[in-house]
Amino acid sequence: MESTDIIKKIKEIRIEKKKTIEDIALSLDISANAYRKIEMNYTKLTIDRLYEISKILEVEISELLGIETKEVYNQENKDNATGYLQKIEHFYQDNKEITEKLIETQQSEIQFLRELLAKSGGK
Repeated sequence: MESTDIIKKIKEIRIEKKKTIEDIALSLDISANAYRKIEMNYTKLTIDRLYEISKILEVEISELLGIETKEVYNQENKDNATGYLQKIEHFYQDNKEITEKLIETQQSEIQFLRELLAKSGGK
């Protein structure tokens, strides 16, 4: 989202919440003219200032940035799912290797016992 879109969103929410430029400026401890310059995009909007404005307007910063929180959670879930799948794949490979070694050991033991039985004459 472009900074102009963020500023537009801030202004829309400010008007929707019936707050004046002076109200926001007072809460930010700056002059109304200084805040007006932010809304007119004459002054660069910093992350800190954006955070303060979100608190004053009582909205999540994600709303000002145009990010749906559902998308954020879905990404986290996707990342978690990928991590779990990797763990499952790792456990599967480990289990497969252990099983193959056990089978190999059992086959060697069977072969040894057969040879021993053959030497003793089947008694």
